[in-house]
Amino acid sequence: MSRPVTGPAALRRTAAGTAPRRWPWYLLVGSLAVNMLLGGILAAQALHLLPPPPPPEPGQGMERFIERAARELSPTDAEILRRGYEAERGTLDRIHENMEAMRGQLRTSMQAPAFDPEALRRAFEQAHATEAELRNRVDSRVIETLGRLSPEGRRKLVEMGPPR
Repeated sequence: MSRPVTGPAALRRTAAGTAPRRWPWYLLVGSLAVNMLLGGILAAQALHLLPPPPPPEPGQGMERFIERAARELSPTDAEILRRGYEAERGTLDRIHENMEAMRGQLRTSMQAPAFDPEALRRAFEQAHATEAELRNRVDSRVIETLGRLSPEGRRKLVEMGPPR
């Protein structure tokens, strides 16, 4: 007659009488790594589903650039740059208003029961002419302002890169 098995060996026996296999430790670590990788991929996908932040208000990007530049430039150059920007702030606002008006005209034209391509063409031509006039005014102010800055101030502006 056989003796009954007691202790840890008794716990390892199954109903069939054989000891179950233990999982190797590297399979558990590998499973954990795969789960973490998949969790990271799902989290990254979820973050991409969020809408992008709204664009800055018109003029905000330029205003931030002017303030950032003013910190880098000499006080004299910073003042010249600020005055140049302030002189054309209204023009920059009008450029934005012109673009919004053009979008409104396009929307109205597209929703009309009878589409009038010539009216839309004239509206576009008028909006483009207004935009060109306003941009020429801003361009002239930029040229004037850059001409008044010191060579060192112009060099620092180049190093800063475009407005963001």
